[in-house]
Amino acid sequence: MKQLPVPPLAQSLDRYLTALQPLVTAEELAISKQLAADFAAGEGAECQAALEQFAAAENQAGRNYMSEAWYAGYLGSRGPLSLVSNVSFQLAFESQFSGLARAADVIYQLAWMQLKQLRGEGEPDVSPRGEELSPSQWRFATGAMREPRAGCDAIVDGPTSPQHREILVLRHNNAYAVRVADEHGQPLPRPVLEQALQAIVAADHAPGRFTDLSYLGSASAADILAELLADEANQQVYQRLREALFLVDLTEGCDDPILALRRLTFESGHAWAYKPATYQIDVGGDFVAVHFEHTLADGATLKELVARARRHEPNETSGSAPEPELLQWSETPDLAARIDAGLSAFEAEAAKYRVRRETCDFQVPAGFKLSTDAAMQWVMLYAQVATWGRVRSHYEAVDMREYAAGRTECLRSVTPEAVALVRGLLAGDATAEQLEAARVAHSGWVKACKSGNAIDRHLFGLQLMASRLGLTPAVFADESYKRLTSDLLSTTSLGDRAQIIRLTFAPTAPGCIGVNYTADPGAFEFCLSWRTDERPEIDVFAANLAAGTAALQQLVAAVAGVSQE
Repeated sequence: MKQLPVPPLAQSLDRYLTALQPLVTAEELAISKQLAADFAAGEGAECQAALEQFAAAENQAGRNYMSEAWYAGYLGSRGPLSLVSNVSFQLAFESQFSGLARAADVIYQLAWMQLKQLRGEGEPDVSPRGEELSPSQWRFATGAMREPRAGCDAIVDGPTSPQHREILVLRHNNAYAVRVADEHGQPLPRPVLEQALQAIVAADHAPGRFTDLSYLGSASAADILAELLADEANQQVYQRLREALFLVDLTEGCDDPILALRRLTFESGHAWAYKPATYQIDVGGDFVAVHFEHTLADGATLKELVARARRHEPNETSGSAPEPELLQWSETPDLAARIDAGLSAFEAEAAKYRVRRETCDFQVPAGFKLSTDAAMQWVMLYAQVATWGRVRSHYEAVDMREYAAGRTECLRSVTPEAVALVRGLLAGDATAEQLEAARVAHSGWVKACKSGNAIDRHLFGLQLMASRLGLTPAVFADESYKRLTSDLLSTTSLGDRAQIIRLTFAPTAPGCIGVNYTADPGAFEFCLSWRTDERPEIDVFAANLAAGTAALQQLVAAVAGVSQE
């Protein structure tokens, strides 16, 4: 397994200064250059040596120098997870069934995959290029989940045994324990699961409050949960929740996938927000999605989970299972009132979030060499400059599972070359040379990320070492550094739609816009998320995405020698 390298200090500082160029004035860049030089000549060497030593120790333990900080960053957040770091993914599941039979089929596929993993029969983790990938993110397959605690949350692992495992099924915010595995750790047949779902729907209980606590955020949820678990009956309910492989929310009315994704992400009652996966299945249609807690795993691992689940083998045995069991919290009036107050506060904030989809026609000419990832980043850059008249950072996530305990790196796509191209597109005089220069620059960032030589994780690691050493390097207090790491657009793409159709998430910083972007044959799709009180000009930005796509299409066609008639 490859180890995540610690890049040379001089290399990262050079790349850092290059990344700053489009974002700052000449005077600000001169200040940043001096601060970087001072850091390299002084505290930087000490921080670099400490980071290299720390990385070596972490590598020996099967981790990397970012592992500890990664968990700390997630587990230390105190706000509602749905508004901080959770993500909702629309999934591509195929089934020959409909209604509850289809829901049971999807549950069977998911259970089949996770139980196979627990039996030690999981497929090798390899990339499409045959590279070994870190299996560390499969920790969540046990049912492991995040637990709200005072000060900092914790990860509580699920049982490693696949035998007699359960899931929890949500129906109108009531939770039912449903057996999905037999005494051998094999998934129960689909008809058995369908019978359980039929019983749950037939029960037709009034709307419940099972998941409400999980939407509060750990600042208040930790204390409330501790008080809730003073009751022995609640301890037993919570144990079933902790040990469940995953949750499923049975719902209706998901005809509009964008509205459905928004509800799943930003409305309460659909997930236990601290559990890695609560799948939502529309029993009246074909919508399947997951509300995903992000601490243990990333989208690329979820993509692989869906791919493996769809390669399932049917269970043709008869089988049987206990009746679904309704699980309920025993709440004192005081606890119920505190949960209700916290939920009202969450809902008031969540109501400010919106999701929309923009689809823009774009055709890559046959035989023309163009990265659609780069092209879509340029379109987003065009839109932000056209909308706000200035240049700010984009965050683009890059999968790093080819390294031990690898998660993601940040690709800084707003390069000087990309800005020159976009300004040319806006002026109507962009050239083939600008297009090629922007392509090469973007490719260089991709290579830097995939080789472990990008800057964001390294600079963050150096900051951590400085803190441990009691140092306060001026380079990290520089306004230019803050500008680089304060993103206007937080962007992510998972390639094609074979497993994940689209996703949405809360913007990662004040004023930020979240963007999931996907290149389809003949079109670009941008799925945007934002706060209405922070980005009222979103209609203008969306219109400029279309304008930027059209401008880039015109340039690409001209360079490729393709008529636009």
